[in-house]
Amino acid sequence: MLLEKKVALVTGASRGIGREITLEMAREGADVVINYNNSKEKANEVAHSVEALGRRSLVVKADVSNQNEVEAMRKSVLAEFDGGVDILVNNAGIHHHLKSWEIDQVEWRRILAVNVDGVFLCTNVFNPEMRAKKWGRVINISSIDAFTGTDHEAHYGSSKAALLGLTRCLALELAPYNITVNAIAPGWIETDMTAGTTGEERKRALERVPLGRIGQPAEIGYVAAFLASDRAKFITGQTIHVNGGEAMF
Repeated sequence: MLLEKKVALVTGASRGIGREITLEMAREGADVVINYNNSKEKANEVAHSVEALGRRSLVVKADVSNQNEVEAMRKSVLAEFDGGVDILVNNAGIHHHLKSWEIDQVEWRRILAVNVDGVFLCTNVFNPEMRAKKWGRVINISSIDAFTGTDHEAHYGSSKAALLGLTRCLALELAPYNITVNAIAPGWIETDMTAGTTGEERKRALERVPLGRIGQPAEIGYVAAFLASDRAKFITGQTIHVNGGEAMF
């Protein structure tokens, strides 16, 4: 197993991509901290699945954009796992389908608070133990929209683009501590976020994907587990694209 004796924290882990990243980390031997903000029941279901794989789990509620709640989450983690977190997956994110002229300042700030501020806060709060151990992995979940743009979520696309710059800066800052920082940019993945699309929207989307299908959340989990492992120890400051060829960079 690639991640034996490691502790991973996955934000927004109760469903979708976060759930599958959590389960793949557990399959590869990691104990997992399951962060959620609203979906307690689903988070507990993920915890049961982790434990069924023979790994320890800890479920913690926290809004990643709230520094006090993130710091309280760290205290809960340290009470359960003496060495703290080895792997941090900043997956929590929100989006709303709105045209730019429909976005007010409150809406704009809320999207950036979760999608960008949350990554900044969680990385700062959870990296002291990584720095002390001289080993750590930070994996940020961005989006294809950071590269292609989007015609209905300017705040979301902007937040995911900002996350790429933050990833590179953190990679440079944390490299002396043997901590790698990378991003994953998923394309269209089958999750709750895409479940509401119409048949026509789905058809048009598939026409843009050379592999001819929608991605599965587990396929993001496989990449995250690889980046978290020692097999990826010479990769940092990079963005891994998982989009079926929809956009090639």
